[in-house]
Amino acid sequence: MNTQIDIAIKRARGYWFVDGFTEIGIGGLLIILAAFLLVSMSVSQASFPSWFLSVTGEITIVKIVSFLILILILWWLKDHFTYPRTGLLIVYLLITSTGDVLSSMPVWFPIGLGLVWALLIVLAGEWMGLRRFRVLGGMILVAGIGIGIWQLAMGLPNIPANIQPEVLQPPVLESINRALTSLGLILLISGAILVFSGILTFIRYRRENPEPYAEDV
Repeated sequence: MNTQIDIAIKRARGYWFVDGFTEIGIGGLLIILAAFLLVSMSVSQASFPSWFLSVTGEITIVKIVSFLILILILWWLKDHFTYPRTGLLIVYLLITSTGDVLSSMPVWFPIGLGLVWALLIVLAGEWMGLRRFRVLGGMILVAGIGIGIWQLAMGLPNIPANIQPEVLQPPVLESINRALTSLGLILLISGAILVFSGILTFIRYRRENPEPYAEDV
């Protein structure tokens, strides 16, 4: 009995992801943020402090507006496509100095971020009973590790061991810029993974539910 209840609860939690729309939306949002960050880094002519303050505020606004728009779009799609078909279900890295931390940031930042996101996605999948989230988490973790290895292969900035944390120093600027590039890349890859997963889920859902549900009169 408890097993049946647990299965029912997980199905209720995972129902929001049954049609793939949510993954497509979140993935698209991540791609938009990645494109915004990477394009801003490429075209901006302002000094680093001015650009950093500006892009931080702009990304915050973009995230808020995009999230609200995404919620409205998902709400409309669920109401007009999903619910008529299947109903509404309610229910060991050693760092010895400041210089080491800064110079290795392009490596540990994407790996750590990929690990955190992967854990969150896997835990969410276990909470909702969605096995495909394990694959998604694994792919995002591999992406983070891959970006970190790529940054390591490029060589790390040469920052003195006891350098003062002044962002205007060229080696520090290089490390921060490369860490931001890593952030943009992992956002882009993660978004693409989620969109691809959502499309596959939608195709399967559409095949299994070709017509809206019609109640017997």
